[in-house]
Amino acid sequence: MHLPGSSGTGTPPSKHFSPPSTTHVVLSLYVANGPNGPCMALGPATPTNPTVLAWLATVNYPPCGASPPGAPPPPPLNPATLAVTFWRTIPLPVPHPKVPPGYAITGKPAYLVTGGTTNPHPFVKQTPLGPLTVTAHGTYTVDWGDPTSPSPTWTGPYTTEGRPWPNGNIAHTYDNVGTVTVTLREAWTASWSLAGATGTLSGLATTAAIPDFAIRQVQAVITN
Repeated sequence: MHLPGSSGTGTPPSKHFSPPSTTHVVLSLYVANGPNGPCMALGPATPTNPTVLAWLATVNYPPCGASPPGAPPPPPLNPATLAVTFWRTIPLPVPHPKVPPGYAITGKPAYLVTGGTTNPHPFVKQTPLGPLTVTAHGTYTVDWGDPTSPSPTWTGPYTTEGRPWPNGNIAHTYDNVGTVTVTLREAWTASWSLAGATGTLSGLATTAAIPDFAIRQVQAVITN
């Protein structure tokens, strides 16, 4: 029986489909030489050394890949930009000031011990352009909090660490008794080097204070 609009005389023969052959490819991350420098690519597993593969998993390279159609190419990596970005994240040393024996005496120099460092070890960060090295140097200024002087009473800069009496090099003499806040500020500059480029950095500071620092008066008493 033929239905209107139909053709053929029965059930069409079944067709036998053969599944396409498949090949299993193991993919792995690896460092490639991209158009803007080293980048992380995904491809056939090369190398297969487990130690190398474990190291690749910790590398912070940007991913490789072509830009979308019509999009401008990404800007090349700039060593100065990488240096400034790293500079803003460095945990610069903070001083720990004190004035032995814990108070000042009117009419006598009070010697400030800075308790910091002006030349920390260089800071190093791995970048797609190679190791970035930043060498920082600090200089101190001090606000002694003296109400009898123009406020704030900053002195300095001092390029070395403050030491206690008798070899102290950062000192102030108070005339009146009372309590003050002594503030120590360390301004930082640095030099950097990366991929043959060099430069300087500045604009950062660390600060510490001695609150409620006592100024006392000593009076001699004659006894028999």
